[in-house]
Amino acid sequence: MLSVLSEKSFRNLFFAQNFSLLGSGLATIAISLLAFDLTGRNAALILSGLFTIKMFVYVIFSPFAGAIADKFDTKKYLIIQDVIRAIAALGLIFVSEIWHLYIIILLIYLSTAAFTPIYQSAIPKIFKDETDYTKALALFRIAQDMENILSYALATLLLLFLNYNLLFLGTFIGYFVSALLISAIIFPFLSKTSGEKENNFSINLTLGIKRYLSILELRGLMFLNLAVSAGGSMILVNTIILVRSSLELSEIAFSITMLIFGAGCIFAAIIIPYLSKELTASRIMLAGSNLLSVVFVSFAFWLILFDFIWFVLLLAWFISGFGYTLLLTPMGRVIRKVSSVDEFSQVYSAQFSLSHLCWLFMYPLSGYLMTTTGASFTLLILALLMVCSNIIAAWHFRS
Repeated sequence: MLSVLSEKSFRNLFFAQNFSLLGSGLATIAISLLAFDLTGRNAALILSGLFTIKMFVYVIFSPFAGAIADKFDTKKYLIIQDVIRAIAALGLIFVSEIWHLYIIILLIYLSTAAFTPIYQSAIPKIFKDETDYTKALALFRIAQDMENILSYALATLLLLFLNYNLLFLGTFIGYFVSALLISAIIFPFLSKTSGEKENNFSINLTLGIKRYLSILELRGLMFLNLAVSAGGSMILVNTIILVRSSLELSEIAFSITMLIFGAGCIFAAIIIPYLSKELTASRIMLAGSNLLSVVFVSFAFWLILFDFIWFVLLLAWFISGFGYTLLLTPMGRVIRKVSSVDEFSQVYSAQFSLSHLCWLFMYPLSGYLMTTTGASFTLLILALLMVCSNIIAAWHFRS
């Protein structure tokens, strides 16, 4: 898997993404602490508002990013977004009012929505070989999972000696180093494409969505986006309730539970390149979704029939992490397979936007079901959604 790092352009992109992710992780922790300082018990309301803004920005603004990206040199475009995020992160150090926080975070979310899909669309332009591209996707999946672990560990260490506001300085450094690494890349194939399409903003704006909805495989991928958000929302939203309320365990137990989920994700990411030699991307994704569904149903019936113990949750979340990554990681392969190079920016932007639309729907649904009906019913409903999504996606892939 590590052999793809011998490609200098990808190596710089990979480490740029790692620094960017680490900076974002530190910012997430510091923003939570800042919101509590500013509003006390209303911090949850503030954070939920910020999250809602984030999802709306990602859904709405990403197609615009795809429409304008091909008008610029991609390297310069990515550097500009990193610089904007770095400057905004510095501004967070001086926040003293809630409206300051909303404005700066909105700016960071806009830049991230502009950066991420174009960044993702650059990777398949580097690797012509499908095996190498699969390894690259697996490495990025591992990096994202490790970011959750490392950012919490680093933040804990820094907070022993520093005020949480200085975590935003770490965010600035992360984005700034990312910009430096991208600036060292020389790859002319990331320059803007030629042709009439790039001069027509309205065509570019709708091209990705139209292509997405016109291709059977991508329509199938849309339903798998719904499946992965159904499974992921249960874990990301409701684990804190299961650990702290249902089991009445400590904050450390919550961290360990999420660590076990991350371990399952990393294990799957390591073996995906080997599975890809024998199985198509669609089979791997459908297997991951089916595995998540089985785990959720089994866990729900355990909660109904037996006592709820922590070990069962840890086992369920480890297997869920494995299925989650099997479902999520190969999506880029499907997009690359059915898209031409000059459409990558628009189609990857459409995937970024539509996938976050699914998350925007599933996050509140998972929280509402957990609050009003309990864990067992929530698990069964989400499993049913994943099964239905799987059936429809499989039909699209086979057609």
